[in-house]
Amino acid sequence: MLGHGKKIFRVGLVSACTIALAVTTAFAHSGHKHEEKLQVALPDVVAKVNGQNIPKDGIVRELKLAIGNYKARGIPLTADQEKIAAKKLIDDEIGRTLLLQKSQEIGAKVTDKMLEQKLQQIKSSFKSDAVFEHELKDQGITIEQYRKELKVDLLMQQVIDREIESGIQVSKEEISAYYEKNKDRFRSEDKVRASVILIKVRRGDTKSEEAAQKKIESIHDQIKNGADFGELASKHSEDSLASKGGDLGYFTKNQMFGAFSSRAFDMEVGEVSSVFRTAHGFHLLKLTDRKLGDITPPARVEKKITKTLKTMKVGSATREYVGVLKQKATIKMYF
Repeated sequence: MLGHGKKIFRVGLVSACTIALAVTTAFAHSGHKHEEKLQVALPDVVAKVNGQNIPKDGIVRELKLAIGNYKARGIPLTADQEKIAAKKLIDDEIGRTLLLQKSQEIGAKVTDKMLEQKLQQIKSSFKSDAVFEHELKDQGITIEQYRKELKVDLLMQQVIDREIESGIQVSKEEISAYYEKNKDRFRSEDKVRASVILIKVRRGDTKSEEAAQKKIESIHDQIKNGADFGELASKHSEDSLASKGGDLGYFTKNQMFGAFSSRAFDMEVGEVSSVFRTAHGFHLLKLTDRKLGDITPPARVEKKITKTLKTMKVGSATREYVGVLKQKATIKMYF
């Protein structure tokens, strides 16, 4: 998986609520490099839309990527499942073709500057241009092919912007209802505060390990008998936090070293862990406080909710719009 788990792909109607942005987290790249073999045979032309042929090339490429992704997840597709997937991809491509034809009808244009700006925006989502180009290569697509497909996506987006999105409205009532129904989505992460004692171990030194374990167990016994954890940390801990009584401060589950966070979030306030070992040595952990995440006030997430609801509405409206275009179109299927 590359960068932020993002994968370049030819945008289809099934991929998102709107036809935009040729970078997505959907269908995260599996990292396969070998050529997938199809169990189904597609004709050179899989469909014709208002007299325009849809060649098999793009469908085959997307189908192979889907097969590879499913295989990487341990779910190899049967021949029948491949056939269903191919038909879905063809149906999506018919929708794309109809939107592209509509873009010509309304006079949509994509300049070289617009195309370059979008391409640079997409590249910026990757660690480097080299990573971006490697991803293209893995998916069997050249940069020039990608430019052409990106141009198609931008033309289709103009259709959606003009014909669909401009008429979409989100009411205050809808925002409020969404907020109430999804409050947990707007809650910040829980935090805990803990303190730690570390007794270091020299790697490969059996005597050092035995001495360190004996010392940490002695400290643990003292704590069990009522000794103050912070004072013992200040006196015995062998890390930079000793002067602070071992205080780690507040942290969320994903902010802290796994060996600490996995224990801390399962402990009660005031509880001291059993002795545990890491690559650094032997540790004791004490949970000193816990804070439940706060719920963000509605006013601070109104724009985010509006965007979410609008995206959902645009997606639904786009599918309906394409459905109407299909009803009016002359479509011939060859697979």
